[in-house]
Amino acid sequence: MRIDIHSHLMSVAFLEHLRGRDALPTAVRDGTGYITHCAPGLSLPYRAPILSVEAKLADMDAAGIDVAVLGHGMPGPAMLGGARADDWAARINDELAAITAAHPGRFAGWANLGFGDPSRTIAEADRCLDQLGLAGFQVWSNIGGRALDDPGVLPVLEHIADRGAAIHLHPAPPAGQQGLAPATMLGFAFPVDTSLAVLRLIDAGLFDRDPVIIAAHLGGVLPWLRERIGLWGHAIPPLRGRPQPARPGGKYLDRLYVDTVGYGAAPLEYCYAQLGAARMLFGTDHPYATPSLPHDLVDRLSCTQAEREQILAGNARRLLRLSAAVVSPARS
Repeated sequence: MRIDIHSHLMSVAFLEHLRGRDALPTAVRDGTGYITHCAPGLSLPYRAPILSVEAKLADMDAAGIDVAVLGHGMPGPAMLGGARADDWAARINDELAAITAAHPGRFAGWANLGFGDPSRTIAEADRCLDQLGLAGFQVWSNIGGRALDDPGVLPVLEHIADRGAAIHLHPAPPAGQQGLAPATMLGFAFPVDTSLAVLRLIDAGLFDRDPVIIAAHLGGVLPWLRERIGLWGHAIPPLRGRPQPARPGGKYLDRLYVDTVGYGAAPLEYCYAQLGAARMLFGTDHPYATPSLPHDLVDRLSCTQAEREQILAGNARRLLRLSAAVVSPARS
């Protein structure tokens, strides 16, 4: 069985809303789809299959994907800011819950959070878990430029951690991205911003709550710098006003999960050697980049068959607490 925990579907209603805006993010119609202006210098074309459930299912069937955990593409509703961000997060969550209900055994969903008002965002997180049955939360590496340890963001993440729900930490355009070429932003700055977000959450004490955080794209640069981060965690005292960490920094990284969206055999093998199969979850980033390549690389990973099954589905079942109805394939 294959559960793809990193798969995107855009809300067409949200893109239509972006068409009327005079500030980023905005969208324009482009033939059968849209061009979305997400950040300075970064515009993305959106057409089927990211706009179509039927096209998504066809691609899943062709690739042998049994279940996809759907996350909204960029930009997320939090980019709108304020009450509008909270409104649209709730609306997209309703859409997502309806899609998963209409296709039992094929989809689960990463809920969206607006972060406009912390108390309202916490209430929406509870609604997503208790009423909508969504699997966890897609959280961007920064919230419209706000770091994840921001006082308006961190309490929400603490609440999610205390509920034992999973967070898929997805990259977003980093602060100061102006002037970066789009390829540099997507290829390098995105995974670096994810890495910084993880380290900020460690420094803020979130990892002492044993959160389920799955960092996209093989955890960014963290597996490669794990020993260096651990070394300096011993050598340098924490910021004034921050608590002394209960564990060395490298030990906190041992608690991180990653998805397998990478594009080379060596990085995937290195993550497996550093983290082990129990910390890796299969993902493709469909339809971005080359979604078939992460799929093929996991098939060639030098692990045992039991470990491969753990990566492909077992870890997702456990960490996302997927019900039997979700993980019972309904492919025709």
